[in-house]
Amino acid sequence: MPDERRVLGQRGQATVEFALLLPLVALLLAVILQSALVVRDQLGVTHAAGVAGRAVIVRPTLGAARTAISRSGLRLAGLDVSLSGDRSRGSLVRVTVRARPTRVPLVGRALSGVQLSEALTVQVE
Repeated sequence: MPDERRVLGQRGQATVEFALLLPLVALLLAVILQSALVVRDQLGVTHAAGVAGRAVIVRPTLGAARTAISRSGLRLAGLDVSLSGDRSRGSLVRVTVRARPTRVPLVGRALSGVQLSEALTVQVE
């Protein structure tokens, strides 16, 4: 009889330990997922800046930059493109791309003020 009680007590203890650790494990997984999404979105912003920069080399307009990004298939939240500098032939133009990172429920609130950004300077041909 004493052996049965010990086995049942250990099962109950394992269930309680699992129930206590499950929220912490879920939170840890959410933080890891959020970090991966931020890295993915930063790579997307960097790619968008490169695509926009190549378009601006040939045709230095904001429309050309936006069209090139949309044709590349990138889908980023709050995407914003801006150009600065003289747009005449042979001059340098700075292309800046900004976007908001994708947010995971619960842990994404920590990123409320975060904006991803990438800038690229190109010479107009």
